[in-house]
Amino acid sequence: MALRSLALSLIGALALAACASDRDRGPVIARPGEGPEEPYGVGDPERGPRPGAIDPLHMQGDDPVRVALLLPFTANSDSVQKIASAMFDAAQLAAFETGDRRFLLIPKDTKGNAADAAAAARSALNDGAEIILGPLFAEEVATVAEVARPQRVPVVAFSSDIASAGGGVYLLSFPPELEIARITDYSMSAGMTRFGLIAPANEYGERVASAFAEEIFARGGVLVHQERYEQSPSAMLAPAKRLAAYARERIPAAVRVDPNAPQTAVATRGYQAVLIPEQGTLLRALAPLFPYYNVNINRIKLLGVSGWQNPRLTREPALRGGWFAAPDPTITKAFEARFAAAFGQRPPRLASLSYDATLLAARLAQNPRRRGRFDERAITDPNGYFGADGLFRLKPDGAVERGLAVLEIQPDGFRVVDPAPKSFVPGT
Repeated sequence: MALRSLALSLIGALALAACASDRDRGPVIARPGEGPEEPYGVGDPERGPRPGAIDPLHMQGDDPVRVALLLPFTANSDSVQKIASAMFDAAQLAAFETGDRRFLLIPKDTKGNAADAAAAARSALNDGAEIILGPLFAEEVATVAEVARPQRVPVVAFSSDIASAGGGVYLLSFPPELEIARITDYSMSAGMTRFGLIAPANEYGERVASAFAEEIFARGGVLVHQERYEQSPSAMLAPAKRLAAYARERIPAAVRVDPNAPQTAVATRGYQAVLIPEQGTLLRALAPLFPYYNVNINRIKLLGVSGWQNPRLTREPALRGGWFAAPDPTITKAFEARFAAAFGQRPPRLASLSYDATLLAARLAQNPRRRGRFDERAITDPNGYFGADGLFRLKPDGAVERGLAVLEIQPDGFRVVDPAPKSFVPGT
């Protein structure tokens, strides 16, 4: 179905739902599927109400709450269009599960570029949007922010470009810094203090390297050596070999400070773990180079990022026992199952972002008073929220904080070695 027809159909259906009687379910999904047995976010009998829980029993007022969803539905890339469609589906699923008949989700097409994203934002504001969810790309976020800020309408965007955060723009994404902080903290709590790093020679690699160095230093550790590589298997060989040389204790050539003084050999200790922020085929090419260059991977721990949560990687012997930080799979699989039941396919990773953003907006929409419903104090509730990927909260500076688990790669799958936190309150 064409985007324009789909959007008009959805808006019309939701407008009717907003004015319908109490017997109506509320927001509907354009391609309806069976809803879950229990609305997600309400809570469970064992833990009680969750932070940011949706409580359909306490919704008040009949005026619709208009929430814009900006996504690149007609971007030039087919893969981007598919992601946008899945994110739209996930947002509708969240709206359906909350059961709030006042919740009006208004999709707008950014076409994947800054100019059309700004036009989409202006259109959303003309339609009365009280909050904007999206857009997806960093260049789009900047122009949408320029449109939304003068109207004091907050933006919950899906980019991980921290430069665009703040001033009413909140980034609900997966910034690599969070994963690096989590895996570094857990590794050092396990007694590791000396680390190596090999990262791609690009913006992402520099961002990860900077975060890793800061996290190690803040905790009193040492980054023994780091390398960069161009992202091709042949270009990885020399950097991996150089880093491998630092994995073991060694004695460099003696250095004479005073020609008349005896030579003094200085011992240098190797590292106990090495961070490899790579994924997919390139990771499968890079990881085996360490045992090939005589790094004892039974003694030196390989560390990674959430991109390691790929079932194909469990077949790579060099990664066996490796640790990485990611959302807890016992939580994410619940969302994936509900999405698959509704739409007949597994959701791409980014789909959970629009689900959580919609869940957040629906939670705040419970406030019957429009004034202050989506202000900074409400959006940045320090207790946070539970979403498709577990615990998260948005901070006043626009950054996101997440509760991540630490997983270990094993031949039969991924094992949780340190569960994700259930609260942002220490000790709970």
